[in-house]
Amino acid sequence: MKIIILAFCCCTILVSCQNNTAPTTKTNLILPVAQAVPLNVSLNMGQANYQLGQPITLRLVLKNNTSEMVTFCKLNSPANDLHWSNCFEIKDGKGENIPFIGQTATYKGPIEEKDLISIEGGGTRLYTIDIRPMYALNQVGTYKVRFLGDQINLLPNSLPARFSIK
Repeated sequence: MKIIILAFCCCTILVSCQNNTAPTTKTNLILPVAQAVPLNVSLNMGQANYQLGQPITLRLVLKNNTSEMVTFCKLNSPANDLHWSNCFEIKDGKGENIPFIGQTATYKGPIEEKDLISIEGGGTRLYTIDIRPMYALNQVGTYKVRFLGDQINLLPNSLPARFSIK
């Protein structure tokens, strides 16, 4: 009986030592203000339908959403004069990736001053490219293409654009 009373007393003491009072100060969580992405990347297809074997042209549109000049790296993007980078994701109607068949997949060397392009505040740059020689687009069907930014060009991904090959 003494052991039960001793155990009860110990439990009572342990429970009474806990602090069950609510905190007296509120915690304020400060959220950062939402900011516009400096460059908006969008794709526009030259047309909605293409014939098999015909060039498949798309336009990459870069829009500066700020009032100040924005600089980006042209490598691994259609802004590069050499259109050999794998900067697009193309999927067929089943959601399967279309393979890149171009010469070089991505640029991985050092970035130099000549690789940088600036867009004035509120300005737009437009780049037109034929994606057919770079991707295995040799089947009739419906496709979705989107630009993928990377750690070299630091551009955001675009929303997908749709086109069909008849």
